[in-house]
Amino acid sequence: MDDSTSINFSSLLGGDDPIEKADEDLLQRAALADTLAQEIRTTSATHGAVVALTGKWGSGKTSMLNLTSSALEAVADVHVVKFNPWFFSGTDQLMQFFFAELAGQLRDGRGLKDKLVNAGRTVADRLGRYSSALSPLKFIPLAGDILESANAVAEGASKFLGGGQETVHEQREEITRLLADLPGRIVVFVDDIDRLSQQEIRDLFRLVRLTGSFPNIIYVLSFDRRVVEAALSDGAVDGAAYLEKIVKVSTEVPPLPVQALTPVVIGGLVEALDGLDTGPLDIARWTDVLVQVIVPMFSTIRDVKRYLASVPMAVRSLRAEVSLVDVLALEALRVRYPAAHELLSGHVDLLTRTQAIQQQHDQATARERTFVEDFVRLSDGHAAVLVRLLFPAGERLFGGTSYGSDWSRVWERDRRVACTAILEYYLYRQLPAGRAPVEYIEQVSRVVGDEHALAQALEQMPDRMLDDILRRIGSHLDDLPSDQVVPTASALMRQLPRVRLGNGGIFDPGGQWAVLAPVETLLSTLSGEAADQAVTSLFHGITSLNGKLMLLDITTADSGGQNLVSEETALNLKQELRSDYLAATADDLVDERMLLLTVARVTAETDEPMAPQLLNDPRVVACLLESAVAPVHSQTFGSAAVQTENRLHWDALVKAFGGEQKVAEGVAVLRRAVSNQTIEADDRLVIALDLYDKYVEGWRPQR
Repeated sequence: MDDSTSINFSSLLGGDDPIEKADEDLLQRAALADTLAQEIRTTSATHGAVVALTGKWGSGKTSMLNLTSSALEAVADVHVVKFNPWFFSGTDQLMQFFFAELAGQLRDGRGLKDKLVNAGRTVADRLGRYSSALSPLKFIPLAGDILESANAVAEGASKFLGGGQETVHEQREEITRLLADLPGRIVVFVDDIDRLSQQEIRDLFRLVRLTGSFPNIIYVLSFDRRVVEAALSDGAVDGAAYLEKIVKVSTEVPPLPVQALTPVVIGGLVEALDGLDTGPLDIARWTDVLVQVIVPMFSTIRDVKRYLASVPMAVRSLRAEVSLVDVLALEALRVRYPAAHELLSGHVDLLTRTQAIQQQHDQATARERTFVEDFVRLSDGHAAVLVRLLFPAGERLFGGTSYGSDWSRVWERDRRVACTAILEYYLYRQLPAGRAPVEYIEQVSRVVGDEHALAQALEQMPDRMLDDILRRIGSHLDDLPSDQVVPTASALMRQLPRVRLGNGGIFDPGGQWAVLAPVETLLSTLSGEAADQAVTSLFHGITSLNGKLMLLDITTADSGGQNLVSEETALNLKQELRSDYLAATADDLVDERMLLLTVARVTAETDEPMAPQLLNDPRVVACLLESAVAPVHSQTFGSAAVQTENRLHWDALVKAFGGEQKVAEGVAVLRRAVSNQTIEADDRLVIALDLYDKYVEGWRPQR
C-alpha cells in the first residue's frame, strides 16, 4: 500500500470531525465551495435569500459549509454568522436564541469588515429588541402569518412596548431599512438540520420563513432533503412544495466516485497503520480486495472515517496472527454492515470447510441456503464477492468452486481467515490451548535448513505448543533445497522425546506424527541413491531405538510407510536396529519413551523375550509396565460426556517378558524397589500397577 500522493491524510483519523481548511480537502471540493460562495455573494438579496446545500448523511455537507464559509470570510463585503439549531427547544426559544445569537455576533464585531462594523452593531441593537417583542408569537409554516392570541400580545406588549414605543411592525420596518443600507450582506449558516426532531425541523423553517425576507440576509441551510421533506409533510402539506417556496438556490453535495474514494481509503490506511505490527500483506490479493470489497462498501467520507478510526484497534488486538488484507476487509464489513458481520461467528464451518471431490456436487442444506440469503441481504449484496476473495471454501455456497483439504494448510500458512483456526482467532481474539503464536512459527521457519539453529529454536519453544509448531511449519518445508533436507529432518527428529503421546497412551505412536509427518514430506522429495543416503544418515544420527523405528515406519513400505528407500537399504537398517536393541543396556532402555512398543516391533518376527538381566532391573520393568497403559475413550450415543478407561496391552507385555509368570516375577522385583524407595512410584506407575492387579485377577475390558 504505497502512498504515492503528497496529500496529508491525517484529517481522516480525527473521527467524524469535518474539515475546516482547503488543505484538508481530499475530495477536491474546494472549487465547488468557491463556486457556492460566489453564488451567495452575487445572488440578489433585496428581499433576502435562502440557499440549500443538500446531501445524504455523511456525504460531507458540513465540510462543504466550512470551505464555503472560509471563502466568504476572506472577502470584504460579507459577514458570516453560524447558527447551531441544537441549542433550542420549541418555537419561542428558537426565535429568542436566533435573534440573540445573530445580534450577539453582529454586536461583538468579530470578523466584521471595517465598513460593516458600525452598521452591524446598529442592526444588532434593533434585532435584540425585535427578538424580545416576538418571543410570545407563534407561526404557521404555510402562510407565514403571525397569529397573536390576546393574552400573548398583551403580555408581550407590556414587556416591550411601553408608553409611546414602536410597534413590532414598526421595528421590522426599521430593521429592514437598516439592513437594506448595509454595505454588504450577512450570511447565516445553519447546519445539521436533518439531525433535529421533526418538530424542531418545522420550528426552524417557520423561523426562516418569518425572517427570510430581510434584505441582505442570506440563509445557507444544510440538510438531507429526504429527511426534511418528510418532517415538513403532513396530511395537507407537501414538504417538497414547501421547500420550493422558501429555497431560492439549491445545490447538492455530489456523490463520491470510486476513482475519488479509492486514494482516500488508501491514504487513510497508510496513516492509520503507521507503526503498527500487522499480519502479512499479500499485495496480489490486496488489490482485488480493496477494489472489489472494501471501496464498494463506502459512499461517504463519514463512513470512511468511522472505518479508519476502527482499523488501528482491530489490528492491535489481532497482532500479526491474521492476514492484514483479511483484517481490513472484515473490519469494513463490521463497520458498514454489522449484522452481516455477526453472522460469521455462527457459520465458521460453512465458510471454511473444504470438500473432497466426491462431495462437490452435494445439494445445499437448508442451513446453507438460509445463511446465503441472510448474508446477501444483510451485506447489501456484497456477500458473494467477499466470500470469493476471503473464504474460497465457501464459494460452493454461491455455486462456485470447491476446494480440497490440502488448501487448509496453505491458508493457515498465509494466516488467512479461510482457515478455520485463523477465522476463529479473528472472531474470538484468543488462541486455543496448545496453539502457538505466529511469532513462534516465524522464528522457527526462518531457520529451516540449518540443523543447529532449527534444533535450538525448537528447544526454546514451550512443550505444550511443540505439536502445533511442528505441524504448522510443514507448509514452510515446500520446495526446500535437497541439501537442506537431511539437516532439517535431523533437527525435527530430535524433538520426538518431547511431543505429546497419542490418544491410546504411550503404546500409541499417534502423537509422534507431529514430527514424522514433516520428516516424511521432506524425504519424499528425494529418490534413488539420494533417498537411501539421506535416510541412512538420519538413522545413524538418532540415538533412541524408538526414533530409529519410527524413521523406518515412514520410509519402508513393509512398515506401512512409503517405499522411500531401496529394499537393500531397508533390510540393512532393520538388521542394524535389531543389533542396537540386542546390545542395549538397562541404562539405555530406561530412556526409551515407548519401550514396550519398540520391543514388540523389533522382536515381532522372533517371539523372543527380553534378556533376563534386563527383566531383573526394576527400572526396565517400570518402563515396560508404564508403556503398556492405554487410555481408551468412549461416548454414549446422545451424550456429550466422554468416559476414559485405562487398559493394558497385556498380550504384548506377556510376550516381552516371556510369559505371565515372568511378568509376575518382574512386577515383584519392581514392587520391592518401590517399597525400599529405590524407585519412586509416580502417578503413571501407580496406575500401571493397579491395572496389572486387575488383569492378574482375570479382568479384561469388554469389547
